[in-house]
Amino acid sequence: MKMMPIYAATAAVLLSTTAMAQTAAPTGTMGATTSATAATGMAPTFVTRQMADQHMASNLIGSAVRGPADENLGDINDLLIDRSGNVAAVVIGVGGFLGIGEKDVAVPFQSVEVTRVDGKDRLVLRKTKDELKNAPTFTEADKAPASTGSVNTNRPATPPATR
Repeated sequence: MKMMPIYAATAAVLLSTTAMAQTAAPTGTMGATTSATAATGMAPTFVTRQMADQHMASNLIGSAVRGPADENLGDINDLLIDRSGNVAAVVIGVGGFLGIGEKDVAVPFQSVEVTRVDGKDRLVLRKTKDELKNAPTFTEADKAPASTGSVNTNRPATPPATR
């Protein structure tokens, strides 16, 4: 049985939380909230339980990513999260052996099918090993060369000109 892709579930949760902020009391979509929060009608400040359509980052990082033919494509090394808290991309370590010669490739989170099978997350990416090996290497912002237009935060600020 295939579960709904995680991005559709995330969109449904985000849309429902917008509607909840306009109602008198939040429902259980974010988990149980304190009675003070429910009484004020404000957005919940604490989430007390994981919902069935949510996945823990700690369970995803290190998980094997499988291809359409059930071959191992690599492991999730990290998640790229935007300021809004959305997972923008999954960083997958591909190639190499025992971490030597491995490179990081980032794919949009929506392209990874995440299902839960027997209590474990199963991740499938509709790409081949060759496509991932030939994909561009993902580089973190603080490790990017200066020629890419990234900001070098380690450089001291230029003092203002004296008159």
